[in-house]
Amino acid sequence: MLKRFLTAFAAFVGLIIPGSFGLALLAAPARPAPAPLDPPGCEENLKSAGASVAAMQMRVQNSGRDVAQKCTLTRLYFLEVVKARAVTALCKNGADRDSELGRLDADVENINSSIASQCN
Repeated sequence: MLKRFLTAFAAFVGLIIPGSFGLALLAAPARPAPAPLDPPGCEENLKSAGASVAAMQMRVQNSGRDVAQKCTLTRLYFLEVVKARAVTALCKNGADRDSELGRLDADVENINSSIASQCN
């Protein structure tokens, strides 16, 4: 009789414990997603990239009539915009990131078109 009781008890525990554990997992609330972490130095890198783009843009605008120099400066400007886009993609998030990337993508296309039409 004791053997039968112990066998029934072991079967009961073997069925109830895993089932209740599974129900507890299903009933537990999901953990919220962690907030994205800003990589170190992002704010400084964004400011530096923006300043580099602005400085190069001024150099292109003030380059004069020399086509070779203007082409060289336009290519350097293209490079600065592409670098700024990479920093923006790494450091920003949300709607601000999407709008900024869209603007930089449009700038890259315009500069690339300018290089293709004016430079050899």
